[in-house]
Amino acid sequence: MNDLSTTLSSFSPISLEEMDRVKLLDRIDTKFIVNEDELPEFLAAVNTKYSLLIISGESVHPYETLYFDTPDYNLYRMHHNGRRNRFKLRCRKYVNSGIAYFEIKSKTNTRRTIKKRMRIDTIPETLNEQLNQYISQHTPGNYRDFVPSLRVFFDRLTFVNKLANERLTIDLNLRYETNGVEKKIEKIAIVEVKQEKHSTSPFRQLMKKQRLQNNYLSKYCLGLICLIKGIKMNRFQQKINALTKLGYDIH
Repeated sequence: MNDLSTTLSSFSPISLEEMDRVKLLDRIDTKFIVNEDELPEFLAAVNTKYSLLIISGESVHPYETLYFDTPDYNLYRMHHNGRRNRFKLRCRKYVNSGIAYFEIKSKTNTRRTIKKRMRIDTIPETLNEQLNQYISQHTPGNYRDFVPSLRVFFDRLTFVNKLANERLTIDLNLRYETNGVEKKIEKIAIVEVKQEKHSTSPFRQLMKKQRLQNNYLSKYCLGLICLIKGIKMNRFQQKINALTKLGYDIH
């Protein structure tokens, strides 16, 4: 972490207010998993291209997320089965500030990510009438009776491209909890390049140069695979095998 801290100190800072220009609630995502030990080298290669989000002097920001799904994981299975139009439901808390949102994160048939969210006071353990109404307004309404399915904790670094409408997020120290069972994912850094449209990205160019493919599972799907015995995952097997070969302990 010391090497990473030294590398992070080489980035110019950007404030939360300044970063508001790139909310990117309607975007294209490109995702990678890299070994945490490789981060200092990768970030040093692009440190003139991005600014680093700093809040109250801190660059590493803890997040807490609670996902909701049907009791038989229909939202997970939509993703697993390759449904083009699908969505996830979650409550997300920015731990340092205490700010929380309820979010509907949709993936369209054109592979765009669209996020709708509403401010909430705290993460609820059940969905109230207001949240259920919000879900009905912004989803097809095929499923109901959503219950808590997975709690996710991680630390995030957020970078903003100095010249383009792009965010780069890096999630570390990933930890899952459900039904009293916990799983930590060691040494994984989950990287997401978020853009309004496909355009030149310094980090994507770097990954291409390093011959690293955007082989990635969503944090939600990865967590359920880790913790729910017998959950259907055959269509993710190739990605799981790729992670296993890289030395990541999924189960």
